[in-house]
Amino acid sequence: MNVNKKRTEFPYMAVGDDRGRRVRWGDRVRIDFMAWIEDGTLIDSSLYEEPPAFTVGNHSVMPGVEQLVIGMSVGESRTEQISHDAAFGPYRPELSRRVNRSWFRAQAVEPRVGLGLDVRKTDGTLTHMIVTRIDGDQVTLDANHRYAGKDLLVQLDLLEILDEAGPGFYFTTTPRA
Repeated sequence: MNVNKKRTEFPYMAVGDDRGRRVRWGDRVRIDFMAWIEDGTLIDSSLYEEPPAFTVGNHSVMPGVEQLVIGMSVGESRTEQISHDAAFGPYRPELSRRVNRSWFRAQAVEPRVGLGLDVRKTDGTLTHMIVTRIDGDQVTLDANHRYAGKDLLVQLDLLEILDEAGPGFYFTTTPRA
């Protein structure tokens, strides 16, 4: 699978003084990306949307993407496998429940694989769950992310460094009265 793009295909690429400068924690960056699961299925891409921007270290993107962008310079492209631990996390069987189909009937809902529901737990909180399997009178609901436990292949292209991180983190103390 050839995932490399020519430099001329980066419509948002910034050409400025940050060429050669490498990304550090705290920098705000804009990227193009594509992500595939282990079987080669493309699960996400920014190629037909405004390229996303994020601050490295804010944890607004998966940890594997933050690690991948560190050290890149504008115009650079990297393709790497990201383990499930640094992507959507491990699959947790305790987040999956089997319920009787009669529960759905009581809610006036017809279960079907892929149906998403907000289920109220015994403590009153809502959890988003997906119907993943139907076996006769048993329906499996799962609160795991649909790509939990799956490694990803990610291609990331650094388009620009929007804001640079400061020279470092500083701590100050205020004297107590």
